[in-house]
Amino acid sequence: MDVVRVLPPEVVDQIAAGEVIERPASVVKELVDNAIDAGAKTIVIETMAGGRALVRVTDDGGGMSPADAARALLPHATSKLRAVDDLWALVTMGFRGEALPSIASVARLVLTTRRAEDLAATRVVVAAGRVESVDEVGAAVGTTVEVTELFGAVPARLKFLKGEGTEASHVTDLVAKIAMAHPALHVRLRHNGRTALELPPDRDGLARAQALLGAKIAARMVPVSGEDGGVRVTAYLAAPELAQTTARGVQLFVGKRPVRDRGLLHAVAMGYGELVPRGRYPVAVVLLDVPVGAVDINVHPQKVEVRFADAGAVCAAVRHVVQQGVARAPWRNESGGVLMTAIASVAPPALPWDGADATPMARRYAAELTSARGSQRSLGFETGPAREWVRDVKSAVRAARVAEGPAQYAKARPASLVRDVAVAPAPLDESGPVPGSGYFASLRYVGQLDLTYLMAEGDGELVLVDQHVAHERVELARLAAAGAGGDVRIQKLLFPTTMDATAAQIELLGRTSGVLAQIGYEAEGFGAATIAVKAVPAGLRHGDPADLLRRLLDDWTVSGTPTEAELLARARSEIACHSVVRAGDRLEPHEAEALLRNLDDLDPETPNPHGRPVFLRLPLAEIARRFGR
Repeated sequence: MDVVRVLPPEVVDQIAAGEVIERPASVVKELVDNAIDAGAKTIVIETMAGGRALVRVTDDGGGMSPADAARALLPHATSKLRAVDDLWALVTMGFRGEALPSIASVARLVLTTRRAEDLAATRVVVAAGRVESVDEVGAAVGTTVEVTELFGAVPARLKFLKGEGTEASHVTDLVAKIAMAHPALHVRLRHNGRTALELPPDRDGLARAQALLGAKIAARMVPVSGEDGGVRVTAYLAAPELAQTTARGVQLFVGKRPVRDRGLLHAVAMGYGELVPRGRYPVAVVLLDVPVGAVDINVHPQKVEVRFADAGAVCAAVRHVVQQGVARAPWRNESGGVLMTAIASVAPPALPWDGADATPMARRYAAELTSARGSQRSLGFETGPAREWVRDVKSAVRAARVAEGPAQYAKARPASLVRDVAVAPAPLDESGPVPGSGYFASLRYVGQLDLTYLMAEGDGELVLVDQHVAHERVELARLAAAGAGGDVRIQKLLFPTTMDATAAQIELLGRTSGVLAQIGYEAEGFGAATIAVKAVPAGLRHGDPADLLRRLLDDWTVSGTPTEAELLARARSEIACHSVVRAGDRLEPHEAEALLRNLDDLDPETPNPHGRPVFLRLPLAEIARRFGR
């Protein structure tokens, strides 16, 4: 049995720091919390290299005396607690002194602080938990904390940090949330000397929410407040049509601390009710004030999770207040009530008979589908369950489209589809090796299977080609070749279009503008929560180019792709996917044959972004065997 040993203080400090300090954003959170507790009106946050090289937080709060400055760097020293019972009645954001030694144990920290009544400021320098110097210096009233060489004392921890862009995005997102909860606070954030956020004091929480969330959301956001069972709820609710596919748009605060809580998230969704469809989440900011002693904020080292004495009552209060706000919102009945608003918030499905290309037969069946009387009898189907009847109608429509001929369904294809292009490397997957160059051009095109697969006859085999995956490969190769040659096709917009964006997305846009230019985007920040898009990639056929840009920025913010090459690979894959034919698109024979020829130019070594085969080969001998020949 191993001998039980008491760990040395420096090891204990680093274990404690590991619970509190995970990344540069953790340092920013602790220091900003301390600044707020010190009564600061203005807080300036500066980072270099995403916080790896430098985190500096300057406030104009009350400052500390020389004695308190020295004691604040001792383990478990705090000015916030007097007795154990104080843990259940906290009214401060943090524990000045708790975070400082944790940070100092894994970095180099310089604390400069001065009170108004002191003639000089005190500067304390600590490296890896050891105090190097304590001096008197000149400085303004308030406190500045500089943190450098983060995790320099524990290099193994550095490998867990993401790229500079990701860490900077985490800092931006955190500071935006802190600013949301403290509208009277003047907040300034700089990354590498460039201003990412500049938020002067606002008159109220709604104005701050509108400033951070953008003009589009601001114009459709209403405030609501109320109290239920001693729980005070203040919320800013956006219209249902702004709902998102993720819960990132719901910001939750307890005691002005940003928190994560599934119960509260569900309560907000229930407050909107049928207005927001299942699988989507509203955009809302919800701030809770819970009675002292009814919430424990110490269940998580970074205070991002809380435990309520009566979670059911808190969630009920949130649900009731949100319901009241939704019921009084001006957008509540704009679309004719709950059902119509819910329907309007979801894009209508594309049906086979939609648009001018629908045949008379298809339009007749569409009319029958919407008829309330005699639809089954008029179509000659036997009466049966509704699901079976719909299946029969779909089969009849498909048969009618085949019978009436393909000409009525032909749609314009992108020029890139019917053009043989010299392409750079692009991926190929197959069920067997390609016999040689010119293989696909040698195939005899037969036709389309289910408007999804191209059927072709080769030497003793049947070949099926997935038209979407194949065309995506061709387009991806074209994009790579165009980027390498500086010949990116862009579509200039007559008037810039604007899109709402988070502070983290705007900050990321500034750092990735070069990458975006290589795929055809020209965009720049326009205010605190808006991006102006001036040009988009040419040839996009599916979806909104601005929405695609938003998704790219959101993906990069979360995943933190470290290199420009990987950023370009992801972006080009998305552009290619949105620029080519899809399953269900009808191709003319010359279009299909051009696509097959273009496949011969692709490099089989390049990875497949979808991970799906381009084609399958079925030997005629195997087909004959299946038929018993």
